Amino acid sequence: MKPSCGRNSIPLRHDLEDTLRVRLDPLFQDALARHIFSGAGVLVAGSEKVLFEATHGAVSFAPGAARVSADTWFDLASLTKPLVTAPLAMVGVSKGWLKLDEPLYRALKWRSVPDDKRDLSIRQLLNHCSGLPAYRPYFRKLVDVPPGERRSTLLTWILREPLLGPPQMVTAYSDLGFMLLAEIIQERLEMRLDDAAVRFLFEPAGIKDLRFRPVRPGVAPDVPVYGSDRRPSPVFAHTEWCPWRSRLLAGEVHDENAYALGGVAGHAGLFGTARAIHGWLRILWDPYRDRANSQWIDSSVVREFWRRQNLVPGSTWALGFDTPSSTQSSAGERFSANSVGHLGFTGTSFWLDLGQEILVVLLTNRVHPNRENSTIKSFRPHLHNAVMDTMYAR
Repeated sequence: MKPSCGRNSIPLRHDLEDTLRVRLDPLFQDALARHIFSGAGVLVAGSEKVLFEATHGAVSFAPGAARVSADTWFDLASLTKPLVTAPLAMVGVSKGWLKLDEPLYRALKWRSVPDDKRDLSIRQLLNHCSGLPAYRPYFRKLVDVPPGERRSTLLTWILREPLLGPPQMVTAYSDLGFMLLAEIIQERLEMRLDDAAVRFLFEPAGIKDLRFRPVRPGVAPDVPVYGSDRRPSPVFAHTEWCPWRSRLLAGEVHDENAYALGGVAGHAGLFGTARAIHGWLRILWDPYRDRANSQWIDSSVVREFWRRQNLVPGSTWALGFDTPSSTQSSAGERFSANSVGHLGFTGTSFWLDLGQEILVVLLTNRVHPNRENSTIKSFRPHLHNAVMDTMYAR
């Protein structure tokens, strides 16, 4: 069934861009003064086009640091989940090489799966209700494993993890579940996750500014490759001074587990710009509304992934995407229940209101110079409320 039209039929303010700038600029200037981040970019889009875009601050707090621009790349952290891993699962479901309710013992048929995890499903992994823990610092031991053996070793460790509870009885936002999903996808496609993302997602859509940054331990990340087109490495927003790696990170994946996996993982590792995120989400948004077809992903599959699953009472999770909670949502108070989005640990996020047809992409480096800064939690809903209050003539 085609989704019904929403609030987008209400006329937008004729002076929208100027009004948003007047409303939002002071919020960002205050955030910079409070060192919530050193730099940020925000993009607001409607169903047809970008309505507003602005950048603020610099790529680091260092004197003379380059100013953030629309071309600055940010470490997108867990936005990797909804922008790569979940869409590749959408491709698999659309093309028939992946089934949402397929049990793990079939999905991982080349491995021995412990009895407590045999019947975990792809759907449960995507919905964060598999019972797998949220996080484990695997990187501490994984770096001692030869690089060619790390993925197989990690898979063994995850499969040995005790479950927090029976599937669909507990919700735990789990990096481990998306690490498993990445291994399943890579096995089915017989290619690395970053190569699959380019081939099946970004290249057909003409998206050049969303890419992983493959690394070898102790070696600087590779320059991104865009098909046959090599371009100079972009300017990156700096993230954390990493005590484990003893260096300030810029263009190198912040997440330690993803770094130990060579910078390519199902839960983290993607870098990019706000414009590229908008461009890619439009590729999913159009088939959702039957505005256009996708080469790889069926409309019905997008709708299923963007539907709150209600597998665990009270859970807000769809499949690889979140939906707003009824209170204290990072989306604020103005996004409708018919919205999808996600947060990234480094200070990134997007929220897409499917009924009101408004997308807000926020990119920051809130972990710079260290992750102890959590003031982004209050900034996000304040920003989203300001955007939505400004969007429509009252």
